[in-house]
Amino acid sequence: MAKAVYSLALDENVIRLVDAAAHRAGMSRSNYVNRVLAESVGYETAEQRIENLFSAVENLLKEHGNLHFFNASSGMATVTGSIACRYRPKMKYAVEIYPENGGYLGEVKISSRTGNGYVKNAIEEFYRLWGLMEERYVSADIPREISDGRMRRVLLRPSADLDSADLAQAIAHYIDVFDALINEYFTDLESGGFSAKDLEYAFRRAFYMRPAI
Repeated sequence: MAKAVYSLALDENVIRLVDAAAHRAGMSRSNYVNRVLAESVGYETAEQRIENLFSAVENLLKEHGNLHFFNASSGMATVTGSIACRYRPKMKYAVEIYPENGGYLGEVKISSRTGNGYVKNAIEEFYRLWGLMEERYVSADIPREISDGRMRRVLLRPSADLDSADLAQAIAHYIDVFDALINEYFTDLESGGFSAKDLEYAFRRAFYMRPAI
């Protein structure tokens, strides 16, 4: 929502205490005052909605041992995991929620820290297969970029009017399924046991009757 500039006459001692409180919260004076006033009149700002959304995502991901909610700030959050293969490459899921109610909910950037060429190529192949599944079963119009071991994928805004708890569930489920399937993909990679057909079946089962994001 757009913001406007207003002039207010406030007690100097109040401003001093406000500035101290804003500093402790890691916020600017304007953002802190905006939040306090919003809470006093029972209004949830866009920033608060995003914070509440990430807090719900964090609580949901606590159930999954391989995923760790790292931090959340300024509309972004980071979740880390790892792939259970010989090289144990780390995975990072950076989620950004757009503050405005546009056509897209946000985006997720998935990356891996590995210097092994074989692992990097395998991860990018998984990205490609995952993208094919999304085009087939979610939407053919999802903006996506794959390069240098990274995938950026825009999150669709669900057509249904979902509340914050439902959106948090959808985001946590997306990350959880992606992490689980890339681990399964690597577990059976050398034996050839997890084929593109297996991935398709697992993908369809995981997202059946789930809101598309």
